[in-house]
Amino acid sequence: MYRLTPRMLQHLTTSLGKYHDLFMGGRCSGWELEELIVAAIKSDTQAQHQVRWKEGGHDAEADITVKVNGNTHFLQIKSGKTARQYITLSGHRLGRYKGNLNAITEYLNEPKADMVSAPCRKDDGERGRQYVYSICYIDAAQLAGVKAADWVKHGAIYRQTNRHGVEFSLRPTMSWQIWWKIPLSITEQTDEIVIG
Repeated sequence: MYRLTPRMLQHLTTSLGKYHDLFMGGRCSGWELEELIVAAIKSDTQAQHQVRWKEGGHDAEADITVKVNGNTHFLQIKSGKTARQYITLSGHRLGRYKGNLNAITEYLNEPKADMVSAPCRKDDGERGRQYVYSICYIDAAQLAGVKAADWVKHGAIYRQTNRHGVEFSLRPTMSWQIWWKIPLSITEQTDEIVIG
């Protein structure tokens, strides 16, 4: 699984600081986060990682492709939110399957990219507002292993949990968007990045 080098993490920290100097409203997310991670990868010229960025969206394709020593890593970048011992990520929309749980399950069981998530929380303390990020690396294999017969409907949402403890929820009212609730214990996390 691909990981940012210490030099890349330092560059990302500097870039997030600049972001929050410009924008006071909240966390860095979406395409801005993708772009900052691409810039961070490019910043470590000694590592010689070749990176290509294709603005993502709500699909399973890679946002970023990195080539290292002949190996290609496919990455999706997510902001995410942490609560208790979990990280929650929103994923791609599966409305094209028109509610066919067999087809949706088959699609979900073929993840195409590992995930790099940068959840952020705001701390309003004695020193003023701080934004605290951590980088979480999530292996794509942990986001598979669901069964079409195991979806259980809870109100308007379909849910099930795989053998890794990842809870999948399908939301038909959001064009069948997939959400994951992932135990932090199965992710690899960096030290916190404190901005502010």
